Amino acid sequence: MTNQALSAQSWPQGSQVHKFGGTSLADANRFHAVASIIRQQQTQQHPISGCWVVVSAPGKTTDQLYQLLELAQQPELLEQAVAALAEHLTALVRQVLTEQRQSDVLQQLQQWLQLLPALVIAGQDADVLALGESLSALLLSRLLRQYGLTADWLDSRDFLTVDRHQIRWDESEQRLQAVRCEGIQVVTGFIARDPAGKSLTLGRNGSDYSATILGRLVQAAQVHIWTDVDAIYSGDPRRLSAAVPYHRVSWRQACLLAQLGNPVLHARTLAPLQNSDTQLQVRSSFEPHRSGCQIVPAESCQASFVTDLSSMVLLSMHELNGYDANWLANELQQPVIALPQLPDAHLWLLPAKVAEQAVQLLAERQVHAVHDTTPYYAVAWLKPAPVQQEVLPADVAACLQRLQPVHSYQSKELAVWLFEQELSAVSFADLHQCCTQPRTDIQLIVAGTGNVGSEFLRLLPGHQARCQHQHGLQLAAVFNSRQMVLQPVAATELPALLQQAEPLHQQRLLAQIAQLPAPKVLIDLTPSMTLAEQYPDFIAAGCHIISANKQGVTLPQTQYQAILAQLTAEKLSWLSNTTVGAGLPVQRALHDLQAAGDTVWRISGIFSGTLSWLLCQYDGSTAFSELLLQAKELGYTEPDPREDLSGRDVQRKLLVLARELGCSLDLADIELEPLLPVALAGDSWDAFWQQRADFDALMAQHLQQARADQLQLRFIGELSIRDSGVQARVRLVSVAASDPLAAIQPCDNVFVIESDWYQELPLVIKGPGAGRTVTAGGVHADLAQLAHQLLTQSAANLQRSS
Repeated sequence: MTNQALSAQSWPQGSQVHKFGGTSLADANRFHAVASIIRQQQTQQHPISGCWVVVSAPGKTTDQLYQLLELAQQPELLEQAVAALAEHLTALVRQVLTEQRQSDVLQQLQQWLQLLPALVIAGQDADVLALGESLSALLLSRLLRQYGLTADWLDSRDFLTVDRHQIRWDESEQRLQAVRCEGIQVVTGFIARDPAGKSLTLGRNGSDYSATILGRLVQAAQVHIWTDVDAIYSGDPRRLSAAVPYHRVSWRQACLLAQLGNPVLHARTLAPLQNSDTQLQVRSSFEPHRSGCQIVPAESCQASFVTDLSSMVLLSMHELNGYDANWLANELQQPVIALPQLPDAHLWLLPAKVAEQAVQLLAERQVHAVHDTTPYYAVAWLKPAPVQQEVLPADVAACLQRLQPVHSYQSKELAVWLFEQELSAVSFADLHQCCTQPRTDIQLIVAGTGNVGSEFLRLLPGHQARCQHQHGLQLAAVFNSRQMVLQPVAATELPALLQQAEPLHQQRLLAQIAQLPAPKVLIDLTPSMTLAEQYPDFIAAGCHIISANKQGVTLPQTQYQAILAQLTAEKLSWLSNTTVGAGLPVQRALHDLQAAGDTVWRISGIFSGTLSWLLCQYDGSTAFSELLLQAKELGYTEPDPREDLSGRDVQRKLLVLARELGCSLDLADIELEPLLPVALAGDSWDAFWQQRADFDALMAQHLQQARADQLQLRFIGELSIRDSGVQARVRLVSVAASDPLAAIQPCDNVFVIESDWYQELPLVIKGPGAGRTVTAGGVHADLAQLAHQLLTQSAANLQRSS
C-alpha cells in the first residue's frame, strides 16, 4: 500500500464509520432498523462528531445486477429483467419512505434504470453494479432526514481512486476534503474509480474494505462493521454447535484469520487500519444492543479458530522476487495461505479453481511456480496465545493420530493439515473441540481404599475412557489412614503400589497436593471424622471436595458454615450426593426443585438400608436378634450392629437433607428415638447379645401392635418446615400398606418429598440406598457433574477473556 502518510486534516475528532451490508438492508424493515441504529449512535455521541455510513446494495440487488450482465446479447430478456428490477426497487422505495419524501428518490432511480441497458451492452460492468450501492446510499440518507437528522449521500467514486489494488491515499483524501459537507454522510461501498476515471469494483467484501479505507481517510476513532453476527466464532456456527463466540480478537489473529478466508473479516478489510489508532468492531445490526467483537492490539488473546477449505492445492516456488501470498490473494480474490516449510522453498495453499491463473500471474512477474494436481481437504488451526508453540498439545496430537492427515505444516501461530478426503461432521467437530477448548485434566486425590474406595477405583478406568474427548481424569494421589501414594498412577496399578506405599504424612500430603495443577478434587470415601475436620486444609491447597463421608456434612453448624464460606471464597465446590441414599439423586432433586422456585416443606423416608432389610424380613417367625445376626454376616451392618440400631446414621442423613433445604440445624436439634433403647444396648456387643431376649420381646410387641392395626413397621426420619418452625425426628413408626414407605424391597431407601408443587401426590424417590457399587457409582456421578461445571466455567472464562 502506498501514500499512507496522510496529512493531518481538520476532520472532527471522534469521527465514526458505520458499514451496513446487504443483509442489514434487505427490506424496508431493515432500512428502518439501520436508521434507528444510526440515530442511536448519534445520540450517544456528545458532542456529535463526524458520522460516516458506508452501505452495500439492498438485499440480493447485486446478484440481480450480475444477472443483467449475462443478458448483454439478449436485448428482449435484458429489457424484461430491467423491468422486474425496476418494479422491485420502486416498491422498496415506496415501503421505506413516506409519500412526501419518495418523489426525488424515485426520479433518480428511474434515471439510473433507463441507463442500465446501454451500460450492460457497452460492457460497463462496474457502472451497472454501482446502481445497488447508489440506491442504498440515496434511500438511507433520505430516510435519516425523515427521522429528523441532517444527512446526505456521497458516491465514493467522487473521491476514491484505486490503481491496481493500491489506494491513492493523498489524492483520495484531497478529493474527499473537496466534496465533504455537514451532517451524516451515507457513502457507497464496493465501488471506486481508477486513475483514468473509469468505474471499478473492489471485489469480494468490497464494502467492508470501503469502510476501513474511509476510516483511514477521515482518521476515524472507530469503524463498526455491522453484519448479522455479534462475534467472531471459533468455527462456522452453522456447522459446529460447540463453536465459541469471541468478543475480543487480537489484530494479529484477525489478519491471519482473514488470510484463511474467514467470511466476517477479509485481509483487505484490515489492511487500511494497520498501524493506526482507529478501533475496529464487528457488530450485529440485528442485535445492536450488544457490544460485538473488538479487534484489539493485544497479542495475548485466548481466541482460537479452526476453519476448513475444500479442493485446495499446493503451489511451490523457489524464488518470490518480492511477491507474497497476500499479494496473490488480492489478485485472485481468494484465500492464499503461506505454509511453514524449508528456508529454501516456498509453499502456498490455494483453491484448485484458481491454480492455473496463479501460475500465470506469477510467471508474468518472473516467478516460476508449480502446482500440485491433487486436490486436498484442508483444516487450519489458528492457535491461542497459551499454546503458540510448534509441539502440538497431547489431545490435539491424539486426535490427529486418529484422523491421519497426509501432510502437516506447523508454526507457532498456525497449523495446517491436509487430508485426502473431507472429514465427517463428527470428526471435524472433534478436532475443533480439541483445538479450541483444550482438554482439562482433573487431578483426583482419593481418600479411602476400603469397600467403597476400591470399588470407585475399579470403576475409574471406564469413566476415564468415556470422558477422554472432553477432559482427563488423572489419579494423582491415593491415601488411607495408614499409607499414601503421591504420584500419578493408573487405577489398575494401585494395589501393587499400596503394598510399598510410604506411611501417611499429612503435611507432606498437603504440600504435594498444593503443587498439583488445578482443577483438583479430594474424593473422600472414608467414614473418618478426622479427615472431615481437615477439609479446610485441602481447600487451602486448592481442592474441590466430593464426599461420601457423612462426617463432613454433619459437622457442628459453625464448622460446617466455615467450610462453606471458605469454599465460596476460593470459588470451589463441595458435592456430597452419596452421603444420603448412596446413588439415589435425592440431594440433586431437592436442589433442582428449589432452584426452579418450588418450596419443599416436608421430607420423610427410610434412610437406612440395614434397617430397611431388617424390618422387611421381620415377620415374627424369627427373633429380631437372629435377623440382626444374619445381616451382620451378610455385611449389611456396621462392624458393631448396635450403631445401625441406634438410629444415629439416619439422624445424620436427616441433618444433611435439612441443611440442603437451608435449615440451620445440628444433630442435637433432631429428636432421636433409637430402635434399640439405650437401656438395652449394653456396654458392648457381647453384653448386648447376652441380654438380647429383652430386645426381641420389645420388637415382638411392636410387631403385634402394628399387625393388630393392619400396619407395617418402618424406621424413618422426618423433617417438617413450617412458618411455626422446623421439626426433625427419627423414630420407629407403623404405616399403612398404601403408604409410600410400605411398598419397598429389602435394603431399599425411600424419600417422600412434599412441596408446593407436590402436595396431593408427593414426589417419591426409591431404590437401593446402600452398597459399595451404588455408592461408588454415585461418587462417579458427582465427579461427572463437577467436571461439567468446570468445563462450562472454563468456556465462560475463555469467552470473557476474549
